[in-house]
Amino acid sequence: MNTFPKKSMAIFSLTSCEGCQFELLSFYDHFKELLRFYDIKNFRLGQEINLPGPFDVAIIEGSPDGEKQIDFLKQIRKQTKTVIAIGSCAHLGGIQSQRNRLPKKLIGKDPVKTVLDVINVDFVLPGCPISHTELINCLVDVYWGKVFTLPDTAVCFECKENENACRIKEDLPCLGPVTRGGCDSICVNKGEACLGCRGPLDQANFKKMREVLGTMLEDEEIENWLTIYGNYEKEHNKHE
Repeated sequence: MNTFPKKSMAIFSLTSCEGCQFELLSFYDHFKELLRFYDIKNFRLGQEINLPGPFDVAIIEGSPDGEKQIDFLKQIRKQTKTVIAIGSCAHLGGIQSQRNRLPKKLIGKDPVKTVLDVINVDFVLPGCPISHTELINCLVDVYWGKVFTLPDTAVCFECKENENACRIKEDLPCLGPVTRGGCDSICVNKGEACLGCRGPLDQANFKKMREVLGTMLEDEEIENWLTIYGNYEKEHNKHE
């Protein structure tokens, strides 16, 4: 018998592939456990009947594109006690933020914004996609009034734990030294480079990262690496 009073929750999509929401649903047994604590009032991807706010918790995936989505985002903030931004698109701008490097006259659109550019959020869960475990832990902490915190170590730390060969020592580019851990170094485990989807670590040293990448890549290639999911260095400088 459920003895927990439920909090109301909504899950919204802006401009994104909705992969972070699929990540949550792909582990349905875990998701189902959340329903002991939360009543999902609005979730377009997962249910047919969706209700308006107010909400105790709102999860937002994607970057706001255009005034309509920006206004919608502001309205959600007004209606919600706790807002959680999930994924690289909400956090950093996502792949679509590549257009910010092009002249506006060529694309005819304003620069891509992040959710954090438009509203204040209570928590950010990074990644492309997010870790479903991290989101569930965050929601449980929010339910009990605890403050959820992200890991404060680099992806490199997890690489060492997983006994991965260091790509940089092999003269291969990788953003592990400046990227926040918490993904269990999943890309490097599979033989790929870390592309920085979880965003910059608080203590990231981009000057040194550029020096290291400069031994392997041309200047334009370095800029490409450091802006795959958003402008990592700019995001880092916001919090210095």
